[in-house]
Amino acid sequence: MASPMADRQVRISRIGGRYLAFDIEDVVYIRRHHGICAILMGTMPQNPTQNIFLGLPIELYAEEARLLIDKKVAYIADEATEHLSQLKTMDPTARSAYLQSLKMQRKTAQLGLEDAKAKSKAQYQRRAQTITASSSDNPNRTKPASSGREDSLFDSQPQQPAPVAKLALPAVTPTTSNVLVASGGSSVSIQVPASYPLYRFLNTRGYYITPGLRFGGDYSVYPGDPFRFHAHYMANSYGWDEKVPMLDLVTSGRLGTAVKKSFLFGSQQPATAIAAESANPGEDVRVFCIEWAGM
Repeated sequence: MASPMADRQVRISRIGGRYLAFDIEDVVYIRRHHGICAILMGTMPQNPTQNIFLGLPIELYAEEARLLIDKKVAYIADEATEHLSQLKTMDPTARSAYLQSLKMQRKTAQLGLEDAKAKSKAQYQRRAQTITASSSDNPNRTKPASSGREDSLFDSQPQQPAPVAKLALPAVTPTTSNVLVASGGSSVSIQVPASYPLYRFLNTRGYYITPGLRFGGDYSVYPGDPFRFHAHYMANSYGWDEKVPMLDLVTSGRLGTAVKKSFLFGSQQPATAIAAESANPGEDVRVFCIEWAGM
């Protein structure tokens, strides 16, 4: 059965040499249907130095972006170049439509803010009425004389609620600019590391892959979404004719066992062997797995 989002084209924005995705639906789609996790990197404008609770956009590393391009489910938007080009060549009608779309986004934000202010004001009025009614029911209640210190938290006289702070309309920064970027994307080449064939091979087998530096490998490999599973493998890539040092096998095998993972290593076959066997992506890689047993 075909996915209801089979024809979706994910927009990957190339900004400063980094590959970013801003649309939450794109983020959900590539994670759910293509096993791409990427990394949250967005911060709140009000608190840009915090790095605990990150949000959109997500940053895709080169292998992830290249894989989506190879699968023909994404396109690269070279934001800086295309924005400048569109703004310089845009006809008056298109420019007017773009400015109008920005005004509408601001108006939508303003209506939302006014609604929030109205709800806050109504809540303040209900609290004030409740306090007034409570005071009317107890006319003999008096506030104790001041003892020269600030009011106690346990004073019997209820305090009046603080007035509602005036809310200022925040600046509106659109997260998408589809009007200024061609939907087909641009021909931006993506430079991927030599380990990309191994990454592609594992992805086609349904594994989720994240950077593996913290476990001493190229990748950490999960049997499902990392939110639900621990990594089963730490993976390294080698050249087809590259000699793998025995020390690498020993140290990687022991390290993998120490972090409760198997050590997986693989390599892509030379082009001549690929043509002889299979031209399908992901079928040109051979992998081996090592575990430190008897410990």
